Amino acid sequence: MKHAFLATLAALALLTPLARASGPESWVLVVNGDNPDSVAVADTYAQLRKIPASNRITLTGIPTGNTLGVDDFRAKVLLPILAAIRERGLTAQIDGVVYAPGFPYSVDVSADTKGKKLAFFQTNPASLTGLTYLYEQVLRRDTGYLELDANFYARKLQASGTGALPDLSAVYAHAQAAPSGSASADEKKWLAEAAKLALQLQATPAKSPELLYNLACTLALGRLPDDAMVALTAAAAAGWMNAGLTEADSDLTSLRARPDFKALLERMRQTAVQSEPPAPFHNVSLWSRPGQAGRRYLLSALLGHVGEKTESRDEILARLQRSVGADGSKPAGTIYYMASTDWARTGPRKWIFPSAVAALQPLGVKGENLAGAIPPQGAQVAGTMMGVAGFDWKASGATLLPGAFCDHLTSFGGVLTGAGQTLLTEYLKNGAAGACGTVTEPYNVPGKFPTPFVHVYYASGATLAEAFFQSVTGPYQQLLIADPLCRPWAHPTNPLVAGIKPGELVTAPRTVKVVASQATRLELYVDGKRQATALPGKPLKLDPRGLAPGTHELRIVAVSGPLEATSRAIVPFTVR
Repeated sequence: MKHAFLATLAALALLTPLARASGPESWVLVVNGDNPDSVAVADTYAQLRKIPASNRITLTGIPTGNTLGVDDFRAKVLLPILAAIRERGLTAQIDGVVYAPGFPYSVDVSADTKGKKLAFFQTNPASLTGLTYLYEQVLRRDTGYLELDANFYARKLQASGTGALPDLSAVYAHAQAAPSGSASADEKKWLAEAAKLALQLQATPAKSPELLYNLACTLALGRLPDDAMVALTAAAAAGWMNAGLTEADSDLTSLRARPDFKALLERMRQTAVQSEPPAPFHNVSLWSRPGQAGRRYLLSALLGHVGEKTESRDEILARLQRSVGADGSKPAGTIYYMASTDWARTGPRKWIFPSAVAALQPLGVKGENLAGAIPPQGAQVAGTMMGVAGFDWKASGATLLPGAFCDHLTSFGGVLTGAGQTLLTEYLKNGAAGACGTVTEPYNVPGKFPTPFVHVYYASGATLAEAFFQSVTGPYQQLLIADPLCRPWAHPTNPLVAGIKPGELVTAPRTVKVVASQATRLELYVDGKRQATALPGKPLKLDPRGLAPGTHELRIVAVSGPLEATSRAIVPFTVR
């Protein structure tokens, strides 16, 4: 096992920065060969999405059940996938891993966390898709994958007018001091938690607004209101702008009468939120944060889960057919941001809803910020963000359009056996292309859930997987069930290929000409592996030398736009 880890990490270190557009050529489709549903869904998805045969990986001997131990996850899932990618010469090409049904959807990480001090919100287990995304840290047994800012690819939300970060040294010192003998048991508990948070923040150059806010809450509960106010001011300076939650949070009751608390709330209310622009994803890119080493990730999604409370095989197949058909459709519906009366589930994101609606307007996509639990009867829903533990979509009378992404911030939406709350699959069964939910109690921590800007990234032309992972800073517990390549707002350019006919015998290198209006780059693949690139209008060369006799596949991929939408022409040819 040790040698397998070392070999994988060595291969990662040799990656070269050759960007490849995110399309079926840059994803591996992982199949549980012992599970008929997994094989059937994979067969259909590969055909629908034109996944190259070289990008299909079949695993066997996967433990049954819904939860897998992290050591088994590494040994039986993650390492075999990475080894297959490496052996096929695809390491620098693959951006994502999509699982067919038949895999445990949660991962017990207790073997990695044993003996380590964790924050109260670093709960167990993690999700299959979250840990696949954070594969580098998982391979190294680096439990930094549990952090709220583990995802450097996530787009930062920026707010102006919050002021400079105050000096926190005295706050850290007070938090880590032994509580006085007169402190109650509850106060001692919260002060101990504050000490843990202080140590985390001291060790992190880039200050997390969520961690600073949690520090302020624990200090307030521990009867250190002055220190709590300094920490809260620092949270706002670092980007915490949730005035509604801050005002209503019972943890901060001791601060409510303070003039500086009221003044800070007013500054927070006056601040509009903006996001960094969306970016195309490349596994070969080193995504970075100031003062921290760059990281690589792998986009990840689960195509579906066959179960009594989730979906049938036929429902999954119909959903995938629908999502593929949504590509480039530019849905005419509305993105609905629903502010329910369930403050615990709406509060963490409600304050960003107006800014997200405003950001959708220049894209020509309609967004609405409404009061209520679920979009209204008759609504044509291109996507929604809700905050409610239970709902019945059919009873609402609203329609989910093909390509829609949905979520409802709740504790057990990703516990696919059911846990008393509506599962994320309720959206999928009613027409959505993708949905997400956590696989255990995550606590009310915004960094573990998509921000409202997920729909802005999606409407900008990103794939569903790119939009999702750009919106979650701490994704380790989020289970994403979706067609990850769904791209309703993309602007693809269909290439026309000259110089080779389907089935033609190719005996020597030849020039292939491509016409693709508005393309910014052309890529040539043989049997799923990229061989050449060219600028639009320039020829590409197909070289059959070294290919085995028989039928092979040429595919020309046209890449267009800043988010690198792709389209392709596929031409079979033969070699003797």
